[in-house]
Amino acid sequence: MTGRPRTVSDDAVFRAVADTVTEAGPAGVTLAAVARRAGLTAPALTQRFGSKRGLLMAFATREAGSVADPFDAVRATGAGPLETLRDGLIAFTAPIATREGMANNLAFLQLDLTDEELHTHSAAQSRALRAQLSALLTEAVTAGQLKNDDPAELADTIYAVYAGAQLTWAIDGSGELGPWLAERIDRVLAPYR
Repeated sequence: MTGRPRTVSDDAVFRAVADTVTEAGPAGVTLAAVARRAGLTAPALTQRFGSKRGLLMAFATREAGSVADPFDAVRATGAGPLETLRDGLIAFTAPIATREGMANNLAFLQLDLTDEELHTHSAAQSRALRAQLSALLTEAVTAGQLKNDDPAELADTIYAVYAGAQLTWAIDGSGELGPWLAERIDRVLAPYR
C-alpha cells in the first residue's frame, strides 16, 4: 500500500526553512512556522523528517549539495564565467534584504558552527562554493578573460571578500546587498582582467 502523494516538494519545504531563518532567526525555526510557510502541517513535517533536527539536517544536506544551482541558473542566461561567478554569488544572498535578515542568518551560522553534525554540512558547502569559484576562474583564464596563475588562490580571496562584504554591508553599508557585493567582487577581479 502506498501513501498519499506529496503535494509540497522537499525543495519547497527547504525554501520555507531558508525564508523562516531570514525572517525569524534560529529561534523562530519551528516545525509549525516552517509548515505554515510551506502550506503543510507540523505533523506532516514530522512524518517526513522525523523532528526539527531531522528537518535541519535534511536542509543542511540540501544546501551543501546544491551550491552549483545559482551558478547554473546564471549560466543558462548566456553569461560568461566572470559574470556567472559574480551573479551566482549575489544569487546566494538574494533573500536577504535587511540587516535584520542578515543578523538572523548569522545567528543560524552560529548554530552551524557549534553543532558538529551541522558543521560538517556547512564546511562541505564552503568547500564546494570555493571549488565552484575556482572552476569559473579557471574557465575565464582559459577563455582569455582573466590573467591569473592560481585560480584556486584567487577563488579563496573572492570567497573571503564575499563573506566580508556581507558583514560590512550589514554594519555600515548602504543600498541593497546585491549591488554592494557586485561592486566589491568586480573590484577584486579588475586587476586580473
